[in-house]
This record gives sequence, structure tokens and C-alpha cells, in this order.
Amino acid sequence: MISVKLQLILLMFILLATFQLIRMITRYKLDLKYALLWLLLATISLCLVIFPSILYKTAELLSIEIPSNALFMLAILLVLIIIFSLTIALSRASNKIKTLSQELGILKYEFESLRKMLEKE
Repeated sequence: MISVKLQLILLMFILLATFQLIRMITRYKLDLKYALLWLLLATISLCLVIFPSILYKTAELLSIEIPSNALFMLAILLVLIIIFSLTIALSRASNKIKTLSQELGILKYEFESLRKMLEKE
């Protein structure tokens, strides 16, 4: 089991991180759709700090001998999920930027064509 002192330190860190995350959301520095995964991570971390027996049960369920290895595995899995979701968001943004750039180029071309037609008249 983890010591009470370590539990309190981790609890303070998680609460401060969650508070900062919520502040960023309310100040519109972070979109809620991207913050949901971080809030999920904070909730899971909070549960593991308050109830460390969950980690021991999870390690036992997954046939992992050392609970810290189960924690690392879960952390890596969650980080991969976050990276995947951010990759999807980046791909969507990249496609939108490409489309907007192409539309802007077409509009500039049409504008210049109209300008030249008006100058000829």
C-alpha cells in the first residue's frame, strides 16, 4: 500500500491540476472537447489515489504481479488514447485549412479576373 503522506501529496497535485484545467476551460484557453480526456485522467487518478486497492485488484485481474506495472500500463494506454484523439483533431484542422486555402485562392483569382474586366471597360 502507498503511504498516507504520498496519498496526500498526490491528492493535492491532482486537485491543483484539475483546478488549473477548469480555469483554462472557463477562460476559453482550452476547448471542452479536448479537456474531457484530461478530466477523465484526473478522475481516474483521483480514484486510484483515494482507493489504492483498485490498482491492486486491477493488477490481479490482469495477471500483473506488481501493481505499479499495472499503473504504468494504464497510464500508457490513456496517453495513447489522448494522442490518438489529438491526431484526429489535427487531421481535421489540417483538412479545413487546406480547403480554406484553396477556396481563398479561387476567390482571389475570381476577384482579379473581375478587376481586370472592369479596368478594360
